[in-house]
Amino acid sequence: MQFQASVYRGYLLKGDLPGAMAYLARFPEQAPLHEKFQARFVREAYDAPAGNGLCNQLLLCYQRYYRDAFYLRLSREEAEERLRAGLAEALPGGEGLPLKELEQGPVAEAFRQRGYRFLGGRTGGWYGPYIWTATEVKTYRVELPGGVREYTVNLLDGFVSRSWLDYLSFGETGTGGWIGADGVINCVRSAYDLDSEAFQVSLLKHEAQHAMDLAVKPDLPSEDLEYRAKLVELIYSSRRNLAERFAREADGGDRRNGHAAAAQRIMDGLSGLLGADAWEVPGLPAEQIQAAAKTLFAESGRLLEPAP
Repeated sequence: MQFQASVYRGYLLKGDLPGAMAYLARFPEQAPLHEKFQARFVREAYDAPAGNGLCNQLLLCYQRYYRDAFYLRLSREEAEERLRAGLAEALPGGEGLPLKELEQGPVAEAFRQRGYRFLGGRTGGWYGPYIWTATEVKTYRVELPGGVREYTVNLLDGFVSRSWLDYLSFGETGTGGWIGADGVINCVRSAYDLDSEAFQVSLLKHEAQHAMDLAVKPDLPSEDLEYRAKLVELIYSSRRNLAERFAREADGGDRRNGHAAAAQRIMDGLSGLLGADAWEVPGLPAEQIQAAAKTLFAESGRLLEPAP
């Protein structure tokens, strides 16, 4: 059996760090990468790159949280409480604050005072901040099933933290962008060739679909948002087999991970429409997958309807 990078990344996308490490251990040629995981998560060889004493202390709190949550597999509640306690101990006045208020207040302010931009909260159900230094603003026209619109895009650079998936993968993969509460698309500049289909579809169209959906229904759950945006990716992608990627990402066991749960719904939906097992879908002609994705997207419009 040959090592498959897509299988390895699939474990990481679902937050299954033990699974990823066990998979690597099956392949002698992957020993150097497996040793990196051993050093970081077994021997706790942390590395905080902010170049500032307090900022490094705070980053170390998040790195310990990643170990608690993904390697030790503590409950989300226990891992988050450990994170909260560590952040509160590092910051004057942090004691007693809930984790959300701690991040939005003293933690964010500590980084801002030292020249960083900070975005906390959860990604895919887990905490992990985005912390960067530079922003370039551009405007793009984006075509979606619902029409063509212009969107402001912040191209972000100078990262010292790109949340949990980037940390688990040693920078190999991670969130490439997100939509802000102001409807502006934020893009991790180093993650994309701006002329590529990945940027045009998986960043611009994906996040623009979020913006369009949230404008109609601001409380749309994460899983529904990701479901519709991933279907848009399938509709417009012609150079990449995204069905294969979504099949690796799919996991309906934890609804708090909106990306994995949405990918599971997509694979189930494609399987039903195309009359094939989920594992067979990525091998079908792209035109069939795109047509099925259009059908599923049209049906998903009901998710935007007001609750009865």
